[in-house]
Amino acid sequence: MRFQVLGPMTASVVLPSAAQPRRLLAVLLARAGQFVGRDTLVDELWPDGAPSSAAAIVQVTVSKLRKTLSPGLGAAEAGQRLRSGPRGYALAVEPGELDADDFLTLLSSGADDRAQRRRALERALACWRGDAFADVAGGPLLEAHKLWLEDRRSAALLQLVELELADGDGRSVVERLDPVVAARPADERFAARLAAALGAVGHRESALEVLRRTRRALWEEAGVWPGDDLVAVYRRIAGTDWTTPGPPAQLPPAVPDFTGRVAELADVGRALRGPGPVVLHGAAGAGKSALAVQAAWRARRRFPDGQLTASLRGPDGAPAAPATVLTGFLRLLGATPAELADRAGLTGLWRSYTADRRLLVLLEDATNEAQVRALLPSGPGCATLVTVRRELPGLCGAHPVPVARLSTEDAWALLAAIAGEARLRAEPEAAQRLLGHCAGLALAVRIAGVKLAARPDQRIAEPAARLADDRRRLDELTTGDLGVRTAVTSALRERPAPDRYLLRLLAAFAGPVPDWCAAALLDRPLDEARDRLEALAAAHLLERQGKEHALGGTRWAVAPFARLVLTEGSPPETDGVALRRACEVTLALAEHARGRPAGAETKPDPAVLRRVAADPVAWAAEETAHLAAAARLAGAHGWHDLTERLADACTALAGTPWLGHAARAVSVLGLAAARRRQDPHAEAEKLYNLGSVHLQHGRGRQARNYFVMAGNRFRQLDDPQSTGAVLAALADVDLDGGDARAAEAALLEALELLRECGDRRGQAAAAAQLGSLAEDVGDVRRAVESFEVSMLLARECDDGRWHDHVAKRYADVLRRHGGCDQAADLLTGALGGTVRTRERHWEAHVLRSLGELHTEAGELGDGERCLTRSLTLFEQIGHRHAAAYTHRCLAELGRRAGDPAGARWHLRVAMGVFRELRDRRGAGYTLLSLGRTHADEGAGPEAARLLRTSAGLFEELGFPLWELRALRELNAVTSESPARDRTREVLTKIRT
Repeated sequence: MRFQVLGPMTASVVLPSAAQPRRLLAVLLARAGQFVGRDTLVDELWPDGAPSSAAAIVQVTVSKLRKTLSPGLGAAEAGQRLRSGPRGYALAVEPGELDADDFLTLLSSGADDRAQRRRALERALACWRGDAFADVAGGPLLEAHKLWLEDRRSAALLQLVELELADGDGRSVVERLDPVVAARPADERFAARLAAALGAVGHRESALEVLRRTRRALWEEAGVWPGDDLVAVYRRIAGTDWTTPGPPAQLPPAVPDFTGRVAELADVGRALRGPGPVVLHGAAGAGKSALAVQAAWRARRRFPDGQLTASLRGPDGAPAAPATVLTGFLRLLGATPAELADRAGLTGLWRSYTADRRLLVLLEDATNEAQVRALLPSGPGCATLVTVRRELPGLCGAHPVPVARLSTEDAWALLAAIAGEARLRAEPEAAQRLLGHCAGLALAVRIAGVKLAARPDQRIAEPAARLADDRRRLDELTTGDLGVRTAVTSALRERPAPDRYLLRLLAAFAGPVPDWCAAALLDRPLDEARDRLEALAAAHLLERQGKEHALGGTRWAVAPFARLVLTEGSPPETDGVALRRACEVTLALAEHARGRPAGAETKPDPAVLRRVAADPVAWAAEETAHLAAAARLAGAHGWHDLTERLADACTALAGTPWLGHAARAVSVLGLAAARRRQDPHAEAEKLYNLGSVHLQHGRGRQARNYFVMAGNRFRQLDDPQSTGAVLAALADVDLDGGDARAAEAALLEALELLRECGDRRGQAAAAAQLGSLAEDVGDVRRAVESFEVSMLLARECDDGRWHDHVAKRYADVLRRHGGCDQAADLLTGALGGTVRTRERHWEAHVLRSLGELHTEAGELGDGERCLTRSLTLFEQIGHRHAAAYTHRCLAELGRRAGDPAGARWHLRVAMGVFRELRDRRGAGYTLLSLGRTHADEGAGPEAARLLRTSAGLFEELGFPLWELRALRELNAVTSESPARDRTREVLTKIRT
């Protein structure tokens, strides 16, 4: 029998055509006469992972091969070629049956005689019909055997051509090696022999072309230059040395800890295949150079004629002259001194030198289009990579790639690469705070990481705390010759003085500024201001905040570190005029939104006034944060009257609850301004506002203090309407504190005062509060009566919103006491009203009540939709307290839907907020729901403990109805007599 493997695998018998038997035979032939283990065969047949039935498949395949190779013979019979044993399977191959054995035998013969050796090598190479096992794909063992055979073949070929060269038979060498070198141009050994043979037969140019082609292949495939042997052959044939070791390779070293920027790298890699320049633009310190160098190193093998690099900014920050850069480039490409002497012709010479080359040109720190345009190579095989601090829209065909702030993940990865991942994992929260202060600026993250690495024993919390101080941050972000302040200052100096002036004015607001405010700062039309803002954004010194909102306006914020640089030191006096003008325009628009006439001293843009008038509620929601910033700015400059009016407008437009972080600060500013103006009534109003802010944030003690002070002042001023409002607010504080009697007394006095002054809106609100209180203390009849009175009073008010607010609260009482149909009607009407008036806060409250109504009616799908929307709205507003109540409702829905795990999750979230805000009422509700959930799961002792705690809280608060609900649930899971006795006692306090 004959086997051939030096080419496609064949045999003197017809082999199976299926892949698996052929692969198994190939492995056995590679180890002819040796046992191959079953596990090895499995790995060879399934290198990417074997199926569970692999062993059985191998046995079946062996059986098929036996029938082919030894037909009619059993596995254990004499003469069987494919034998089995404890170590696996072995294929018997006799001498002369395998062409690979013939090749190896010939390779080792004829060692003593030169002519015999040459003939033996010729016969050995004649055994080959192509690549070893050419039509069989194998696993690691077979592939390694293929490589071993190919190495022996190459060694034989090399020995043969060297003998032929020594015999002066250059033509034979050329015939043998020409196809080999064409297929493997980067193989220096064969290229050197082929070039030597071509030179020996008089084909000098062909020999040099082979050498040049090999040099290009070495660079493209491996990024290396020719070795000494190839250089020596070139010297012998050309009569001279290669002028340079290779094309110019000027790329700076890549940053070793480069991380992230995956999307940008992919974008740059694709763009470098096109004809236009690739422009990386971003803020100073964004990491443009590191990204450009990284991308250039990845692409360099596509540019075998070299990579050129130049900085287009001198040491003094001045732009570099294109002629100077071109001179350096052309000298590296081999231009003679005579060619370089003609300065006027450098551009044409550059185009000529780059027409047929494949060059990568990296231009760093460009300043404008003209500078880059003069340095663009002309050849279609060239590419240009540019880094610049602003976009270059005038550069034809350019592909812009913005280098934005680092993402949270990329910033973490960079800091970890410098300071160590384990160190960050040990203090994850501190590391996130530190990264937050770095604002995604790659330079800032790098400096912070370098300083951490230099202090291995320092806790990350220490530098994070120092970076939290705006006044110290720039000083902290400096190390060696790296500094954020230096980089940002350089970028600001590039801008003309009017741009720096506008940036300084915008930075004074310490937050996003709407475009109409920028127009007021400049005292220029809105369109002109927008053009200026867009130009600064293109320079990455200004950032667009979010998308253009529904009213057609856009907000802008000075880049974080540019703001810190701009606000260092005292501002010029001239800034005050522009800032006051902007604050006055802000106030005028706010008053317009409130339906009040603007002062004669200000003239806002008519288009902006029309936007405000079209939807004042939406405008107020968009601009509340800016109103707060304007109030802070006015207060800092001592404009007391303006500060107070801005604070009032801000408080009025923000609505209740105002949960923004600026709520307390603005209220304090308004109070301070009122005191400086010695206006006692305004001072009392500001005290009331501060009490409301504290109440909405769950700070009951502070709220009570401010309400008491406000009430005392209003009483002194003989203002019953405001005194009544304060008493109603105090009632909420007392009720949350568990003093229902004090709350009732305050509401009754408030109602009396509000009746005396004819304030029907105030009476409606107080009557509704009294109704909720009556239900809490178990007087359901009185609760219904109070709400009916409140509804009548609310209908007489001009503003339908009050009726919707009362309707929502009344519906909750009705739902809990069997009036579900009436509750549904009230909530449906209230929802429509809150949507029309765009009161997202009250819309969320109404949706929560509707969700509870659907849940109790068994309509769980509708209930989930309403509650999920309610939670989303509260979270968007930032009202964590109200969102916690919605979480409790979602838990009840989950409990009814048979999802106790989901219910417990919602209850844990709610309880966390209630404990933080010291809301005992909410905690009681949550404990009640949690007890019910555990009872449903059969956890009686834990359910009893939770329900007992809930009942105790409601007892302390004086809410007998809720205490009764908790006790009834407790009685269902325990037979404790005290719980039953307390239930009977509570029942005597409830009137229905």
